[in-house]
Amino acid sequence: MEEVVEVAKSIGTIIAEIILIAYFCFKYINATLKNAADIAKEVKDQNCLDIEIIEKMDYYKELLMADRILLFEFHNGQHYSQYRQALKMSASYEVFRAGLESTRQQCSNLPVAIMPNLIHEIVNKGCCVCRDIEEIKENMGNTYEFKKSLGIRAWYDVALHDAQGAVIGFVAVQWNTVMPKHIDAEQIKHLAWFLEEKINYLAQSDSKNKKKFLGIF
Repeated sequence: MEEVVEVAKSIGTIIAEIILIAYFCFKYINATLKNAADIAKEVKDQNCLDIEIIEKMDYYKELLMADRILLFEFHNGQHYSQYRQALKMSASYEVFRAGLESTRQQCSNLPVAIMPNLIHEIVNKGCCVCRDIEEIKENMGNTYEFKKSLGIRAWYDVALHDAQGAVIGFVAVQWNTVMPKHIDAEQIKHLAWFLEEKINYLAQSDSKNKKKFLGIF
């Protein structure tokens, strides 16, 4: 009789283990499928926003008779040897006139220190305007050399802010010739406001997704 009881206990334990394994496998499969569905939705939402941003930038490129418009975002690169943050900027979006080539590769992971005067004006004054690059040759040498190497002759850069008002990047409207005389600065500001709204929406969505991943809510 005791042997029968022991066998029954063993069978019961095995069955319980099988049930637990099946339960956790089911939960894992469900979580994986849900994660895949969430990623698919994020890709769809991101793609829709990307199209909105590119279409709006392209519209203003034509409106402003610009050769190129880029959206630069500030980010943190690796640290220097003194453990200072190696702050950088990269062009996350770009539109350009037919016949030109992309400059995004040359405008990726640029140390902000490469053009300190330009960044100072954008961060502190909200914009940096140059109608002819030869005007800044003496007092903004770094900016002059870098932009000249890309064939840029004039630009109108406007700061982009996050929800707290901190500068997180800038929109760069560029011309390969002297800036046209009758450029409406308000139009460039309207483009900047639009891009701010979209970037902040993406940032908020990304923050929510990270919180969900960490189980904060």
